[in-house]
Parts: sequence; structure tokens; C-alpha cells
Amino acid sequence: MTDAHGHALTRRRFLGAVGAGAASLALAGCGGADDTAETSASAGSGAVAGKRIRVAAFTNNHAAAPRYWPQFAPEGLDVEVVSLTSGTDMNRGLEADDLDFAIFGIVNGFIESEQGLGSKIVAMGARQGAGLVVPRASEIAGVPGLAGRRIALQGPAFQLLVLYALLDEAGLDPASDVEIVPVEYNDQPAALERGDVDAFMGSEPNASRSVVSGFGRRLVNIYTTPIGQLNSTIWASPRMLGEEPDLVRAAVAMQRDAANHLTPGGTNDPEVWRDLVVNQFGLEEPIYRELITNTGAVWELSDFWVDQAKAAGAKMTELGLLQAEPDYDDLIRTEYMP
Repeated sequence: MTDAHGHALTRRRFLGAVGAGAASLALAGCGGADDTAETSASAGSGAVAGKRIRVAAFTNNHAAAPRYWPQFAPEGLDVEVVSLTSGTDMNRGLEADDLDFAIFGIVNGFIESEQGLGSKIVAMGARQGAGLVVPRASEIAGVPGLAGRRIALQGPAFQLLVLYALLDEAGLDPASDVEIVPVEYNDQPAALERGDVDAFMGSEPNASRSVVSGFGRRLVNIYTTPIGQLNSTIWASPRMLGEEPDLVRAAVAMQRDAANHLTPGGTNDPEVWRDLVVNQFGLEEPIYRELITNTGAVWELSDFWVDQAKAAGAKMTELGLLQAEPDYDDLIRTEYMP
């Protein structure tokens, strides 16, 4: 695999890139879903009253449950939601104590943990949210049909792990049987339409946008590998973990309540998601209808999700993105579950 300059993607080059991307941390306020806090029954409001936390979420991203934390905050807890565009920036903000919690993917988190950053996973955040898209008129019928094709992909992330796992299962060597082309997520649908690539492994809402346009189609269900539907997780700062266990428990309880608001019983609430995607994010109704079938808010660190995190860590180690698999018992902290 190569980077945007045609260089071989090595662990050293990738770690240098994420370090450069974290040079600055610009925090901008992001409004919650409702300024009226509802008490979370099990969050221990007395222990957190009069305190304030900052949680970061991506701008206009389906991994949006923290945007609803203020609505479910215990009485007396002030929750500020900030919007960022980089998981690495979030993690550096946690390390610098500029943030208390954040939602981002495990690929950045696992790599930066190996570098020495001290944030830990305390809850799940979002499921799915990706897609392997080819032209609707393409003759490609399945993953084996990608042999000899050009596939757009942006950097090491959940999408890379899933794509490589799918190629492996199809008997294709990612290094020789396909050509991986670095393309930014937002540019992938246009690259597909121009014929620059034959497929893209992208994120939402870009995958849905390509499908809704009539040009693209989802090639396969991408969530069948051991990495499963794993997408984003909730990370707590070293200070929160060391000094404020009650706030960590409150954060997990808010994520639980927010996830149950967005995706009660595992099924997305169409009106809540319409308000989020159409009214707040400004996406078109057809994109919303497609997107809602390929995302969801989650919270519990059950064996189902922990096993997928371990599969991701194993794949990262196999690909050389990690020197060794993480200490999962240390990095994934289930003791804060309600």
C-alpha cells in the first residue's frame, strides 16, 4: 500500500503522519441535542454535582451519541461537547487534559497507546458506518472480482482492517492482487464516478451518497469478518481514570442513555436520526434513509464488542501497524459499566 505521495506505507511513516496531524488542537463548541438535562438514574449525581467535563465528537459524523450527553447528564454536572475532525487530535487532547472524554476509532487509539498515551476505552460508541462501493453497472459481483482492480482507501483505519480481512478471505493479496489508491473519504465517490478507481472502501455518509446518486452500489456486507461492526469507542483521559472514577461512571451512563435514545433495543429511532442527520447535519432525506440502515449508537463493552476489538488488534499487528497486540485488559476498561 502507498501513501498520497506514492511512498510505501510503513508503520514508521504512518506514525510520523499521525504525529504531524496532532500538532495543534483547536476546540470549538458544539451544541447538544437538548439544553435541558435529564437525570441519569444510575450516574451518581451527588458525586459529580458541581463538576464539568468536556467530551469531543467528530463534526457531522454518525458516531454522534456524545452530542446527546448534556440531555442525560446527572443533576449538577455540566457537560460541554466540542467538535473536532481528527481522532489523533482528540487523543492528544485527552493526554494534555484539554479533554476528558472523546469518541474515535480504535486504530488511532491502539497505535497511540503503544506510543505511550494513557487514555483508555470505557464504553462502545458506534457501530458500522462504512461501505465497500463499486459502480452500479460494474461487472464486479463479489470481493474475488476485485482482483486486478484499483480500490480507493484513506489511511489506516477501521475501513483498512475490514478491507484487508475481506481480501484475505477471498484469497487476494492486498499487496499484489489489487492496487490500493489513497483517496480522502469525501473525494471517493467522485473518484469512482470519474473512473479513477474501480471501488472504494469508504465511510458514511459518502457510501450512502454514492448509492443514492444511482451511480454506486454496495458490493457485499462488509461486517462478516472477525472485526465485525466495530467502529468507534469512548475514551477517557488519564486524569479521569486516575482521579475521577465517578465522572467516568457518569460518562458511561450518559453514553448508555444517549445510545438508547438513538438506537433503542439495537434499532435506530427514525425520528431521532432524521433530526440528527437532516435537521442538524443538513443531509438530504434520501441520504438519511440509506444511512440509517448502516449505522447505530452502542455503549456496552460486552464480549461481542471486546472480541471484535481483539480481532482488530490482531489484524493491526499482522499488518505491522502495531509491534505487538495491546494489553486488552488494561486498555479496555469494563469496570465502569453500570
